[in-house]
Amino acid sequence: MSFSLRLSGLHRRASLLAAPLLFAGLVAASQAPAQALSIRPALQAISPGMVGGDPSFSGSLGYSFNLSEPYGVSALGFYDELGDGLLSSHMVGIFDATTQALLISGTVPSGSGSPLLARFRWLSVPQQVLSPGSYVIAATSSGDPASFDPFIFEGFDPVVSAGFNLGTASLAQAGSGSIVAFPNTDEGLPYGFIGPNFASQPVPGPLPVLGVAGSLAWRRRLRCRLRASRHAASRHAASRIAASPQPRA
Repeated sequence: MSFSLRLSGLHRRASLLAAPLLFAGLVAASQAPAQALSIRPALQAISPGMVGGDPSFSGSLGYSFNLSEPYGVSALGFYDELGDGLLSSHMVGIFDATTQALLISGTVPSGSGSPLLARFRWLSVPQQVLSPGSYVIAATSSGDPASFDPFIFEGFDPVVSAGFNLGTASLAQAGSGSIVAFPNTDEGLPYGFIGPNFASQPVPGPLPVLGVAGSLAWRRRLRCRLRASRHAASRHAASRIAASPQPRA
């Protein structure tokens, strides 16, 4: 029996009862200063048609997506519906859609210790730039009803970051509930199983990019340009005074 046919009615929630899942284009929030994290989610907003899933499903689930420009991935996330912590940990992985090679992975821990940003628990990972192309993101589901974390499916009206295009495949693969695998089965639901997500850091301004030494050099050049501009203005004013007609005695 397919995964979608085994979705439990006890864990299906109509969109009229579920508030739309809204992200800011740039999210910067945390539960404690030590957890501060500034990221830009790839999937910025989606209205959840249903929130739930099959608590007994053990394996990996997620969705397909395309990138039209390079994207620096610096965080992986998993959906926390009520914001009160995850009941189980979830390994999240991004795969090449053609070769099925695992490119980026990390495990979002259970509990409420990881940063909670816009209903997702986030894990920072070393930034890796994905080239334009087709990819799949998936996350593990433990298969233990006592530690089941619901996710979004049959969503609609997605809003995404520049360069990110959400696919239409809802992908699942039965198997390990602790090691993420490439999900081969398309269950035919729109816009995927939105449990996993990923994000990039915002592009910093010129001073952080330059670093301390570069910033000091940049400031010195700016001061030199300002002094040169003032000297030029003074010389121009002096030349105008010298060229103006002198009053008669």
